[in-house]
Amino acid sequence: MNVLGVLQGEFLKLRKRPAVWVCIGILLLLLLAFGYLLSWIVFTYTKPPTGPNGVPPGVTYADLKKGLYPLHFIQNTLNGGTQLGGVLALIIGVLSQGSEYGWGTVKTAFTQRPRRLEWLAGKLVSVALTMLVMTLLLLAMAALTSFVLATIDGGDRTWPAAVVILKGILSAWLIYCFWGFFGFGLATLFRQSAMAIGLGLAYALVIEALIFGLLSQFVGDPVRKVQQWFPLANAQYLIQSFGPPTREVGANPRPPFADATHAVTMLLLYCVAFVILSAVFLQRRDVTS
Repeated sequence: MNVLGVLQGEFLKLRKRPAVWVCIGILLLLLLAFGYLLSWIVFTYTKPPTGPNGVPPGVTYADLKKGLYPLHFIQNTLNGGTQLGGVLALIIGVLSQGSEYGWGTVKTAFTQRPRRLEWLAGKLVSVALTMLVMTLLLLAMAALTSFVLATIDGGDRTWPAAVVILKGILSAWLIYCFWGFFGFGLATLFRQSAMAIGLGLAYALVIEALIFGLLSQFVGDPVRKVQQWFPLANAQYLIQSFGPPTREVGANPRPPFADATHAVTMLLLYCVAFVILSAVFLQRRDVTS
């Protein structure tokens, strides 16, 4: 059995797994509801709040509503779908590997004579392809929704340049691959799903943000110099390279500390590191221990 055979089997397994589609469905529904429909209802049927917590001076809800139209669907998707999508990608990555140990699939697979690294390569490519499917579905849903809303309002239906769309697809895919490989690496390390999901979620939701959030209050910019080497910060730098969220029209957002090239390089390095670590764990350890 070669890598292609492993890939076909693993990708089929992920496609047939309900948990994968549940995660993707949750992501699509939440972006649709909170990224578009709820915002559109608020901008259409309510009045802007006044005071320091309201919209910036000179900005109306009509201006903010333009951010829901097709020209900005890449920004909306990256700002609204990558954080939660990253958590769900982490879960998919964990499930693709962690449950194999619980079911004894790893030992069974190796008796069928795929080499360990061939088996690992097929699984990782299947995870990457699943992340690509999730990315394309998310962006397609966002594009369709933005077009429908613009048509209802009689607004601008201009699309962003093709190169911007391509960059958006690749950026979202890279961020999701980072999370998927992170979850895969944790599952390979712990040889189970529960611990890997728990630690992965703790890092995604608490650890990096909490540590740097607290330190930045006392140290300031030196913390940002350290933070630029961590994955969540670089994912945010990459998202910010497409411009500020459309809800910040008229505001003066702080520019990202590092550019998109730095962010892409760091995320790719993290992906490679997780692949190498997974290979080392799988190659060096006895699967029966």
